[in-house]
Amino acid sequence: MTNMWPYLRQRQQEVSTRKTMYSKSFLSKTVKEWYTLSEHLWTSPDHEKQVIIALRWFILTRFYFLISITGTSDPEIRSKHVIVDCKEVVKGEIWAIFVCSVSGKEQYYVLEATCEVIGSQILNEVANRSPQAALRADWSSYISEQTNSSRESDSRTGSLIEHLRWPNREEYDKGISQHWLKRMQNQGAEGAIRVEISRRYIMACIVANSISGQWMSSMEMAQEFKGLASTGVGKQNKKDQVHLFLPEHHHVESVHLTTWQGQPLHGALAVVQTPGREYYILRSNGMQV
Repeated sequence: MTNMWPYLRQRQQEVSTRKTMYSKSFLSKTVKEWYTLSEHLWTSPDHEKQVIIALRWFILTRFYFLISITGTSDPEIRSKHVIVDCKEVVKGEIWAIFVCSVSGKEQYYVLEATCEVIGSQILNEVANRSPQAALRADWSSYISEQTNSSRESDSRTGSLIEHLRWPNREEYDKGISQHWLKRMQNQGAEGAIRVEISRRYIMACIVANSISGQWMSSMEMAQEFKGLASTGVGKQNKKDQVHLFLPEHHHVESVHLTTWQGQPLHGALAVVQTPGREYYILRSNGMQV
């Protein structure tokens, strides 16, 4: 008979360590009791990333937007929210997060890279609706396509980043300097971290209509960003296809974890050099600070 007590004690120690580390963090002291995790979720019962998604990305990103838009006096910030579950919907790309609050139980679909919300609904008001009814048609179609292909085979068809469009494709690979990417290949683990941060920044800087709001094709977003009237180019594209567009001024020339004097930045921050200026960003979700 297998003795499971050592495993149980190990898991309990993992949970205790996670809680202790979080309680000492700036994020915990800032959101206080307004955003918490259920005891069940602290164990990451179904996926090793569950706690990471809930804490580092969902709470951080949600609080970031609330602070940026309304400030800390907004009642929405100060009301209690408990994250009760996180489920991976599309491997490495999209998660469903379930939150209980005074409004009821809410479901959010978020991007893993930034935890930006692509759809949400209050579950107790939509008991008879499909879970994906809260999503825009293109996101719903993308999720269905990816989940169906993963069931039928071990590999998926394509990935989300393949839907990205950006200017100057000759010098930039998915919005990132090809020359810098080649240099990072020789930088070992730190190079890999800096490349990952650059990709989060790219996803954080795509035009808003890529994520939510009115559906627009990449061409339409490019024209609107330049202040040009839509010519109808791209209208023939189906609205069930995801289009992600990155403006040229958010192209990544390089990412740095130290100041120009060589001093390490705070562990939560990084500096992104773009063609026009530098941006201080959060490493966890790529958002500008």
